[in-house]
Amino acid sequence: MSLKRKTGILLASGLIIASGITATYAFGGRGGGHGYGMGRHMGYWMTKADADEDGAITLEEVEAMRGKRFAEFDKNADGVVDEAELKARIEEKIKKRIERRVKRMTRRFDKNRDGRITKEEFNSRARERFSWNDLNDDGKLDGDELPRRKYRGSHHRR
Repeated sequence: MSLKRKTGILLASGLIIASGITATYAFGGRGGGHGYGMGRHMGYWMTKADADEDGAITLEEVEAMRGKRFAEFDKNADGVVDEAELKARIEEKIKKRIERRVKRMTRRFDKNRDGRITKEEFNSRARERFSWNDLNDDGKLDGDELPRRKYRGSHHRR
């Protein structure tokens, strides 16, 4: 095989992967649009695309994976995703995310499980955490008692 042909195949492969990454973001894939990119989830992406589990991804496998993803949006199966289908899919995902978040917050704060969160229940976690960190029990947190966390953003205290 000539060098020119190998270079062309390599470039085409790169474009296919790049378009898959772009489409994943556009169609709400694992990257989730949070700036992490496919690098963070490349292992997941590769296992999803590698249908025959041979450790390599063929163009056919990529297209098959993308076809399944496309079908999730193309509800009327006409081969085109229009604005209404995009809107419906996004609204569906948002609704599920809201439902998960409500359940999580209810589990976290509704101590007596009555389906309502009182101000007392809402503040109870903050009180617990405050008391854990108030090592000298003086009712205030000074610099030595404040929890040390590593944050990604430079605007947070390190």
